[in-house]
Amino acid sequence: MSTNAPVILILGAGANIGAHVARAFAAKGYQVALTSRTKKPSEDGLHFQSDLSDPSSMTSLFQQVTKALGPPSVVVYNASAMTPNDKDDPLSLSVSDLTRELAVNTTSVLAAAHETTLAFAELPASASKTFIYTGNKLNTGPILPLLSLGIGKSATAHMISSASQAYKEKGYKFYYADERTSDGAPMYKDLSGSAHADFYIGLAESKTQGPWQATFVKGSGYTEF
Repeated sequence: MSTNAPVILILGAGANIGAHVARAFAAKGYQVALTSRTKKPSEDGLHFQSDLSDPSSMTSLFQQVTKALGPPSVVVYNASAMTPNDKDDPLSLSVSDLTRELAVNTTSVLAAAHETTLAFAELPASASKTFIYTGNKLNTGPILPLLSLGIGKSATAHMISSASQAYKEKGYKFYYADERTSDGAPMYKDLSGSAHADFYIGLAESKTQGPWQATFVKGSGYTEF
């Protein structure tokens, strides 16, 4: 049931980042909407089934969330898809694999970000109005076995950069969040769910747009590399 409490929508509610972000925002008084491909009960919020490989499903999803809880004031896109390729022959990546994974990594992000702007337009000026995409270092340089993921992250980083400029005067904030090691290296599989949660809370609570490429280090917050 919709209340006056703000709403966070987490697209791609995994057991690490998604779960930590959900709990952190719930502790701040947010109503939490979670999505995943399979419908399942969750102790962390109200669950909605959604296939992020289908960009056309975003309109219906946002309508369902708004009807149940109200328009989201924070949206976190936390999904990704990848097929590792031969590091010595990256162009052997099949077009069909790239097309399928771009739907999750980029095209559905565009659809979700568009629906997000429509939701933000319904909110009062005091609302957070923050869109966060969980990225990585691939938009700044290649990791040879990850061509498909790198193409998707790079394209979406460009999208987030554009949105952060275009919607700044409306008070809408857009971020490409990227956890790094203290020396700026990628985290690979050692991503910290709690560090993402703390950082995302800070982005949501900020009154103005910060650097769209939001690189951060656990325990240190935003760190420019």
